[in-house]
Amino acid sequence: MHKNIISFILLISLFSPLQAKVFTVDELVLEARKSLKTVTTKELLSLLKKHPNTRIIDVRTKSDILKDRGYIKANRVSNIPRGILEFSIANVVSDDEIFVVHCSNGNRSALAAQRLKSIGYKNVLYYQESFSGWQKAGLPTSSRDRYIGSVLYSPVQKVSDGVYTSIGQTSPSTYENSGHNNNLGFVVGEDSVLVWNAGGNYLLAKSFHEEIKQITNKPVKYVVLENSQGHAMLGSSYWKEQVATIVAHKIAKK
Repeated sequence: MHKNIISFILLISLFSPLQAKVFTVDELVLEARKSLKTVTTKELLSLLKKHPNTRIIDVRTKSDILKDRGYIKANRVSNIPRGILEFSIANVVSDDEIFVVHCSNGNRSALAAQRLKSIGYKNVLYYQESFSGWQKAGLPTSSRDRYIGSVLYSPVQKVSDGVYTSIGQTSPSTYENSGHNNNLGFVVGEDSVLVWNAGGNYLLAKSFHEEIKQITNKPVKYVVLENSQGHAMLGSSYWKEQVATIVAHKIAKK
């Protein structure tokens, strides 16, 4: 009889709802910060000055970095998104290495730093002000996109008298390079401009034209396509609207 009563009580307890508190994100972040060694922007600058090869772990996603317009400029910056942190951290830092963790505003990185500490990384430093604080202080940043604010991947540069180019990214077409993964160029002649490569899309061609207009007010008369690949010719429709003559080898046309 007693055995049956005890079994019944145990069975009831298994199906009874737990009364544990469900924490909000803000509560989790506040709790995490209590156990972390925090560095301010000033302290991080001092650390990087004394030890310029200090590793910085950025736990933002790639899309976050694009949205925030870049990342901290330092000698050793690694992007490990929070979702894959436990899987990748051992490939980047050693067990006893001092390193700094940050995100956009310090929330995600607080949880990331707490997690790293819990799995044995004793020398993790938490940069609470994070990238937003770094930006606000006007400190140097880098970006996968070399020309922020333009569809072009990189600014136009002068090669020689009357000759200019904008170097594309050596990679497939991506969001960061807007399809600008080859070199665009132009030559300023006596009465007009010759453009080398139409660009990979209409907006890229238009953006390149805007750069040309800042250097000369002469019209673009010719656009030469180096081949039939998309990044060389898909912007041709824009140049045709400008009444430019598209020039290509007959094989490329075919």
